Amino acid sequence: MTAAQDTLDDEIRDAPADEQIRRSLSLVDPRSFFLYAGAGSGKTRSLKDALNSVLEEYGEMFRRRGRQVGVITYTNAARDEILRRVKHDPVFHVATIHSFAWTLIEGRTIDIRRWLAARLPTEIAELEEAQAKGRASKASEERARKIESKRARLQDLKNINVFTYNPTGDNFGRDALSHEEVISMSSEFLTTKPTLQKIVLSRYPFLLIDESQDTLRPLMEALLSFEETYQGRFVLGLFGDTMQRIYPHGKMDLAEAVPERWNRPAKVMNHRSRERIIRLANAIRADADGWEQRARSDRSGGYAFTYILPTTTADKPATEAKIREDLAKRTEDASWNDPNAVKTLTLEHHMAAARLGFEAVFNALDPVPSYRTGFRDGTLAPLRLFTERVLPLVEASRAGDPYGVMAVLREHSPLMSKAALRTAGSSTAAGMKTVRDATSALLKLFDNDADPRCGDVLSVISGTRLFAIPEALTEFTHGETLGPSSMVADDRDQRSAAWRAFFEAPFSEIPTYKEYVADRSPYGTHQGVKGLEFPRVMVIADDASMRFKGAASYEKLLGAKPPSDTDKKNVRDGKETSYDRTRRLLYVTCTRAEESVALVIYSDAPNSVSETVQKKGWFTAEEVITSLD
Repeated sequence: MTAAQDTLDDEIRDAPADEQIRRSLSLVDPRSFFLYAGAGSGKTRSLKDALNSVLEEYGEMFRRRGRQVGVITYTNAARDEILRRVKHDPVFHVATIHSFAWTLIEGRTIDIRRWLAARLPTEIAELEEAQAKGRASKASEERARKIESKRARLQDLKNINVFTYNPTGDNFGRDALSHEEVISMSSEFLTTKPTLQKIVLSRYPFLLIDESQDTLRPLMEALLSFEETYQGRFVLGLFGDTMQRIYPHGKMDLAEAVPERWNRPAKVMNHRSRERIIRLANAIRADADGWEQRARSDRSGGYAFTYILPTTTADKPATEAKIREDLAKRTEDASWNDPNAVKTLTLEHHMAAARLGFEAVFNALDPVPSYRTGFRDGTLAPLRLFTERVLPLVEASRAGDPYGVMAVLREHSPLMSKAALRTAGSSTAAGMKTVRDATSALLKLFDNDADPRCGDVLSVISGTRLFAIPEALTEFTHGETLGPSSMVADDRDQRSAAWRAFFEAPFSEIPTYKEYVADRSPYGTHQGVKGLEFPRVMVIADDASMRFKGAASYEKLLGAKPPSDTDKKNVRDGKETSYDRTRRLLYVTCTRAEESVALVIYSDAPNSVSETVQKKGWFTAEEVITSLD
C-alpha cells in the first residue's frame, strides 16, 4: 500500500461516525447522539460537517419558518471559529453557554421578576441570620451593605421594565442579572415553563453542544430533561470527551446519563499529534477507560521526554530554561530555545503569575472563591475597570494616539454623555474641558513612565468620575488616598481585604495579567488550553507549588505519595479521586503537543517517580532525564 493510500485511509477512517451524526440530524427520524472522540480527532470538523449537512438538507426551509440550529460553545474563541467556518449563516445560532442561556429568558420580565422576588428574601434572611450571630467587624459592615443592597433591589423590582445582562462580564445596576442567576433561571424555566419549552422546540429542532463534558451542570441536566420530554421531536447532540473534563462544574457522570436509545458515534484517529505523543496519551489513558487513538501514517516520529528533579530545586524558572536548551539539542529543534515558541503549562495560575510577573494582582484576588472564575477568564467586572477602561486609555496615550484616547472615552466615560456635557457648563466646550481635565489627572499618574498603584488609579477616577465605579469598589471611594493608611486591622471580609491588597499592586501588572487571560503569553494552565494545539509543549508538575491541595496531585498519580483517606473513601464510594482529576489534566496537556512534549516533574521522591513512569510505559529509560549536569 502506498503512502498516499495510507493517508487517504486516515482521512476517511472516521467517516462512519460523521455519517451517523448526519443521519441523526433528521426531521423525519431524529435521534440524539453523543460523539465520543479523543484529543485531536477533529470534533470541530465533525461539527462543521454536520452543520453543512443540515444547511444542505433543511437550510431553505429553516429560513422560511424562522428555525435555527442551536450551537453552544465553551469559549468565545470557539464560537468565532465555528461562525467563520459556517460563514456566519443566520440558520445557525452559535453562542457560548451564558449567551445562549440569556436568549432563553431575555424579555421574560414578569418571570424574572417573580423568580427574583422569591429568591431575594431567602438571601436576605441568610445574611440577617449571619449578621445576628456575628460581632461588629468589617465583615458585619459588608453584610449590612449587602442586606441594604438586596433590600433595595427587592424594593426596586416592581419598577424594572427591562432586565439586562452582559455574558462577557460587566453587569452593573439593580436591573442587571448575574451569571449565576441567568444559568439558574434558564435551567429552571426550561423544565417548568411549557410556553418556553414550545418556543425552544419550535425554534431549535437541533441543538448541538461542543465540549459538552464541561457544560455547566444545571443547564446540561435541564437540556437532558428537555430531550427526554421531547424525544422524537428534538435532537440534542453532544460533542466531547469525558477524559477531557476539566472543570468541576461540568456533569461528572455525563456518559452514564446519556440514554441507551441515543446514537454513540466514535472516532479513533488523532490528526494533531505525532505518533510518539499519541502513544504517551494512550498510556496515560489506559488506567482510565482504555480508549486508544491511532496516529496518521504521515505523522510518525515525534518526541516525548520527562525531566524528574527534586522538589527543592532552586530557581525553577532558570532550571526550565536549561531544560528548553537541552530539548533543543535532543529534538534538533532550535525553537525550543525561544520561550515564545514553547507553550509552558502549569497546574495552577499562580505558578504562571509568578513567572510572568503579575503575582501581586493574582495573590490579591484569586483566593476569593466567588471571584476566582471571573478573575481567571478576565470577566471579573470590577477588575475590568482597569483592564478594559484605564489600560486602553493609557496605552493609546503612550502611543501618541489621541483618536484612540477619544474612542475609549466615548465608549466608556459617563462624562462624554450628552447629559453630562450639557450639565458641565453652558456649552459643549465647557463639558469637554471637564473631560480633558479628568483624563489629564489620570494620565498624570503615568508621567515619565511612572508605575502607580492600582489604588492611586481608583482614587483619581473616583475624584474625577472619569469612569463608572463598579459597585464592588464603591465602599473604597470616599475621596481619600487608598493605601496602607486605609487598611483596617480587623478586616475580616475576604473580598474587602482582597481589594485592599489589589490596590497595593502596581498598575504595570495589569497589562501582563490581561495578556495572560487572553492566552497571548507563553504560559498557560492545564485547564485553559483545552481545544488548542502547539508545536512544543512543556508541562510543569510541581505539587509543592500548589496552593489548592487535594484537587490534583502528580505525586500521588506517580507513586511518590500514598493515597489520602479521602481518596480511599472516594474509591470505595465510586466517586472521583485526585488520581482521576490529575490523569485527565495530564492527558489534556500532553495531547496539546503536535511535535514534541516535555513533562517536568518536581518530586520529593524522584527515583520512585522515575520507576513509575517507566513501569506504566509512559516513557522509556532513554526518555527519562534526572540531571541537567
